[in-house]
Amino acid sequence: MHVKVRGRTAYVYRSRWTPRGVANNTHGFNRAEYVGSLLLNCHAVPEALRQLLNDAEVQQLEQRVCQPARVAAAQARHTATARDADPLWRLDEACRLLVDAAQRSEARRVPRDRLQPLLNALTAVQTLEPAEAVCTPERRPDPLQEALTSLRTAVTAVRNGAYGTAPDGGVRSTRTYRLWADIYNTVSGSAGDTLLRALQDRGFAKAKGR
Repeated sequence: MHVKVRGRTAYVYRSRWTPRGVANNTHGFNRAEYVGSLLLNCHAVPEALRQLLNDAEVQQLEQRVCQPARVAAAQARHTATARDADPLWRLDEACRLLVDAAQRSEARRVPRDRLQPLLNALTAVQTLEPAEAVCTPERRPDPLQEALTSLRTAVTAVRNGAYGTAPDGGVRSTRTYRLWADIYNTVSGSAGDTLLRALQDRGFAKAKGR
């Protein structure tokens, strides 16, 4: 018996010896005789085909086609079960979607209350580390708010004498003056890369004369 695989089907043939002299042939030869077929995912030889085979041929088909099909099906079930129980690929997919959402929120802001269900779901994820070791994701700092807070703190510090009083001469050489000059130039100086210019470029501040 011979088994030939084409696509997803196994075709079964037998070799028949035709002796010399039959049908006027001048020499003997083997001729392939089609017996039947079965799909490669069959877990057992179909009964109709089994009736056409002897025990050795059935065993050959079991080893060649059916046993590999059963192993592949068991492996597929194991893989599906493991994937269904695995939270990690879901976290990876959620992370990918959140990164996409964060990038798109630059142009289309979202309500803050839409983030709370995400934070609640994330904190409910069980981890290998103790629960107290898992930190809730911090909100992104607001640089403008931090700058404003720092400036207000600086105003209070200067008024309370933290930097003393400027000398009668050479005030421009003092560290305090240089810091103030850097702050002024960074906020609204004549240089192109200033906070004011950045806000103007984004439409949050108006340029003079506009």
